[in-house]
Amino acid sequence: MKNFYVLFLCLLQPCLSIAQTQLTNLPTMYINTNDGSAVTDKETYIPATITIVSSNRSDNMTNVSCSVKGHGNSTWGMPKKPYHLKLDKKTNMFGLPANAKSWILLANYADKTLIHDALASKISELAGMSFSPSRQFVDLYFNGQYEGNYMFSDLMEEGPQRVALEELTMADMQEPEVSGGYLLQLYGFASSDPVWFTSSQGMPIIIKYPGSADINDQQKNYIINYINNTFESRLFSDNFKDPVNGYRAVVDSVSLVNWYIASELTGNPDSFWSIYIYKHRNDDRLYFGPLWDFDIAFNNDNRLGDATYKLMRDYAHEPRAWIERIWQDEWFKQAVQRRWTELVNSGIEDTLETFIDQTAALIDQSQQKNYQVWNTLNTRVYLETYLFDTYAEGIDYLKTYMKERIDFLNKNLISPAPTPPFTVENYYYTIQNNNTNNAIDVTGGSALSGALLMLWQPLYDTYDNDSQLWKIEPVDNTYFRFINKHSGLAMTANGINNNLLQKPLNTEDAAQKWKITPILTGDLYGIESAVAPDYYAVDNNGGIIDNGNKVIVWNNQITSNTNQQWHLLKQEVVGGSSGIIQNTKTPFEYYVSGNQLCVNNLPQNALLRVFDLQGIRIREVRTEGELTSISLPQKGIYILNVITEGGTCSVKIKY
Repeated sequence: MKNFYVLFLCLLQPCLSIAQTQLTNLPTMYINTNDGSAVTDKETYIPATITIVSSNRSDNMTNVSCSVKGHGNSTWGMPKKPYHLKLDKKTNMFGLPANAKSWILLANYADKTLIHDALASKISELAGMSFSPSRQFVDLYFNGQYEGNYMFSDLMEEGPQRVALEELTMADMQEPEVSGGYLLQLYGFASSDPVWFTSSQGMPIIIKYPGSADINDQQKNYIINYINNTFESRLFSDNFKDPVNGYRAVVDSVSLVNWYIASELTGNPDSFWSIYIYKHRNDDRLYFGPLWDFDIAFNNDNRLGDATYKLMRDYAHEPRAWIERIWQDEWFKQAVQRRWTELVNSGIEDTLETFIDQTAALIDQSQQKNYQVWNTLNTRVYLETYLFDTYAEGIDYLKTYMKERIDFLNKNLISPAPTPPFTVENYYYTIQNNNTNNAIDVTGGSALSGALLMLWQPLYDTYDNDSQLWKIEPVDNTYFRFINKHSGLAMTANGINNNLLQKPLNTEDAAQKWKITPILTGDLYGIESAVAPDYYAVDNNGGIIDNGNKVIVWNNQITSNTNQQWHLLKQEVVGGSSGIIQNTKTPFEYYVSGNQLCVNNLPQNALLRVFDLQGIRIREVRTEGELTSISLPQKGIYILNVITEGGTCSVKIKY
């Protein structure tokens, strides 16, 4: 009997270890497949049950029948799996708006904040999209195994409280019934879907509704003909801007403008790679939305480099043919400007900051449990641009991104000015690539002739950055020389596809002469070689973001190739301890007057520290007004350290 009792306890132990209780303040969802089978693909539904344990009694459910399969494309290949749930009957899960069978569990594995999709849904609401995916964070157990923090959300489908469309049946083959409704997705992976086509402009499009089992040939032909011969033929016609005969007559302008603004605000590189659009019955207009899939948005895709200051219509992944054409219409630009101004005046920045803080606080217990299982905060698991030591760092980064993104859009959605002709001033400059934000540097900080030039992360946050500083001298009315502050040597071309070098100044050497050509907007310049200015331009070789990448000259593509576009940023006055530190999150000015170090344009309560070269702190003050003065004890070299909410920066001061 004693041995039987021990055996009974051993068999019972697995059940005890997965007692169905609420793990954190969030609801805990338990999904168990009927025979413990694993979900191994995105096609096969596995019978299962759902139990939800929540302090909100109306959320609770016990052993509710459902089916589950995999979800996503690139995300399905990650260790933390997203899931597609299908209940046996329609249910308002967690009191969310839709009464539906199908729901999604998003894993957010490559999003270290876990809240990108929730934030995008909030932006969708604020932008006024007709349907914004609902959201409920949960802790998930799958077959007794804790899987982490998940976002429970709507499936992108036709239905009440989702994309509300007129129902199409197999009997609907003639006008007006056959004219709608349709839910489509422009998608780079469209060919993997059973019902898809390529538009006349090469856009891959899935017909999401009606589904593959419920659509007839007349309906397929209708919607394909509509996209090709009604929408695209107008959009790409010579008179596409005409309000009657152009594309405007066949788009819903409100959803188009709101969708575009949301795409830019989220900085989603998949904004045009994955687009949902829909069409109603007896309505010739195409509607844009809903918004979906934001794990690599909010500057979380290293293929774009730092994308905080990049417009998605220029840099998001192809295909971008539609938005590039639409942006050529002045009417659309003005409509975007008016709507963006309304959103800014309504306080969208403060609203989003509050939402981020509240959502991060809501899931704080859960994210801690999540990262005990998935120890990935400081590990790149997909395309993350930045990694974090703590979850709080990721949230702070997201808040900073939103603030800087809004500032950027204020300048670029409201009549952006073209880049002016370059005017040289008595400053040392950093030369920073538009694709990667890395600066032209000298390998190893060498002062030797023949040392190779490379790209390196900007060192404006350290005083020892002289090899990244360049004096720009005019040669004549057309060309300039770039002279390195550390070495005093000139930037020199070395043949196509070869590393640029630094060499002694030679006024007769065309390889040391460069034409600085303004391009596009946002103070961007191309740097063209006097050896063959129509053919060769300074280039970040291969678009690689890694430190140490080659700086070369390559075939001139300065208006289309971001690797050949450069920001020339003033840093220090030549021959004096003064400068404009403009490439930090909080730009400021500094100069020395007598024995006073003066710092200007910093916010209230910024912390200023002055160190000597032995690292001993000799002064510490906080800013109280626009201008702050610090007395220096004697002549010498000092390091000024500036700490604000926007970050930390250090510069070398000579007195």
